[in-house]
Amino acid sequence: MKEKKTRKLICRVTGKPLFAGKQYYQKKIEKAGSEEALHDTYICREAKTLLKKGYTILDTKESLKAASFESTITQDEVKIIIGDTGSLRLNNDAQPKTNIIRTDPDVLKFIENITNGT
Repeated sequence: MKEKKTRKLICRVTGKPLFAGKQYYQKKIEKAGSEEALHDTYICREAKTLLKKGYTILDTKESLKAASFESTITQDEVKIIIGDTGSLRLNNDAQPKTNIIRTDPDVLKFIENITNGT
């Protein structure tokens, strides 16, 4: 029998499949401890991102258009799998990156002179 090139992981929250390559699958098994543990704890990246932001399982399923999937995972299990940061973030929106404006040394010296009155 021919060995499979990919393995199928099913998200416990959305039911969406991930077809993982052999090396990636092995890496995930090593991290999880066993193949059974991997399948019991696998949550897709999109769902994990929303759950970490504080969304409930139901909200996450609706956001990812998987409301019809009958997930058996509980909110407590999710906290164990993704970790419970224990903090409530009010600003879940991605913050824009800001740059530091650096002033030319000559201009900086000029500004200091003006502000000091010399």
